[in-house]
Amino acid sequence: MKLGASVFPRKMIPIEKSLEYFESNRYIDYMELFHDYPNRDMNEEKDLIDKMNSYDLKYTVHAPFIEVNPASVNPALSKAAIEEIKRSIDLANTLDSDIVVIHPGRSIFNNDKEYMKEVYAIAEKNLKTIGEYAKDNGVHTCIENLPRLRGFMYQDINQLHDSLERTDLPMTLDIGHAYTAGFTVDDVYFDNIKHIHIHDNDGVHDSHLPLGDGIIDFKKFFEIFSKNNYDGIYNFELSSKDYIEKSIEYLKSLKLI
Repeated sequence: MKLGASVFPRKMIPIEKSLEYFESNRYIDYMELFHDYPNRDMNEEKDLIDKMNSYDLKYTVHAPFIEVNPASVNPALSKAAIEEIKRSIDLANTLDSDIVVIHPGRSIFNNDKEYMKEVYAIAEKNLKTIGEYAKDNGVHTCIENLPRLRGFMYQDINQLHDSLERTDLPMTLDIGHAYTAGFTVDDVYFDNIKHIHIHDNDGVHDSHLPLGDGIIDFKKFFEIFSKNNYDGIYNFELSSKDYIEKSIEYLKSLKLI
């Protein structure tokens, strides 16, 4: 089982300190970098990049999404979003990483069907542009299903799958997000999943709990993906070291590590 974990952006822990923790954790092979505030300018920090490359770690990159929206109906803003996400692809190349996770977009007027039809068309067009740039650079841009929050697009994982089939792009499955949108472990396997975020919740709130603290049937989840020969990374997307340690103990209890 390939395990990764995200850095802790909301805790404002410096990348250097996160490196020390992940390097010392014998179960974590991959570190997912949150390429947004306050780490947006990592690309230009040569000393930091050199230090990261000196560690015995592999990396994945989460493209910015706080104020970055590739589905924006304002062409100037969607163009800026594309350029920001391309910077994450460039960062991945610098770190010899081939996985960049992308949020597909948002729109607050999601109760207007005709309007949203246009917004989804914009999202597909821009994600395809990003995907082509990534393929030219040997990187997989894995588009993530989003949680049940107002304005977030592609909460319906089947809709995301259909869109990615049309654009020939891989998926990041976020099982916690899927549960908030009403999907269970029986509903979420697709052949184009290339990366997975794992965290638990109560089926309503996107709370990013440790594995075993919510209602998600992870035993069955891992059985399904193992049966289908998934060989990508299972990436903890949790808010603290304690949550990671608790989730590792949970995987041990399932005899998966």
